[in-house]
Amino acid sequence: MKKTLSLFAITLLGCAYLFGADAGSSSEDDNQKNFIFVGGGFGISQVLKLVDGKKDDGSSYKAFAWDIRGGYEFMPLKYVGLRTYLDYMMSIKPSGLDTLTSSLFSFNLDVLANIFNYKGYALGVYGGVGFGYFQHSNVVQTTPEDKAFAVGFANLLNFGISGTFDKVNFVEIGAKIPLSTYGQETGSYQDSYVFVSYSYLF
Repeated sequence: MKKTLSLFAITLLGCAYLFGADAGSSSEDDNQKNFIFVGGGFGISQVLKLVDGKKDDGSSYKAFAWDIRGGYEFMPLKYVGLRTYLDYMMSIKPSGLDTLTSSLFSFNLDVLANIFNYKGYALGVYGGVGFGYFQHSNVVQTTPEDKAFAVGFANLLNFGISGTFDKVNFVEIGAKIPLSTYGQETGSYQDSYVFVSYSYLF
């Protein structure tokens, strides 16, 4: 938890610096540096179940995942920016009556750093933190005593590489890693995601 709070503090300090650095910019530049974006993507989730702190191999699995997102991006400097967004991710493991789903709804704050930037094209990296609500369940609960349902909150670490094309097309390859667990009496869960996503900048 202390590490997570430190990450939040560093991010917020960076945010204050970025806003301050842009105080003297023209309104024309501001129009080019502020974006609303929406997008989506797909990838793989790793659902890890822990029992007494140890991995339960029989209940842990990989599954196909998809996501939708929307938020706000601010680029006060040519190579450094900030974005905040809401993200919904869902994974599903089809298996008839034993089909499993896992979902995450999160609020995120990321710092963007472009390594290359030229005439509307950019390549860079990003990193940040998030706070999310997780849910894991059987699609069909076969008995009233079925304990496969679990919900909870967890902190997240976001990181990856990103590219911007023609100023308005944003593509990223990234990961969401939980910094804590959520769960139930019979075990706790950690859901990690690796994904490719596309967003359009307005």
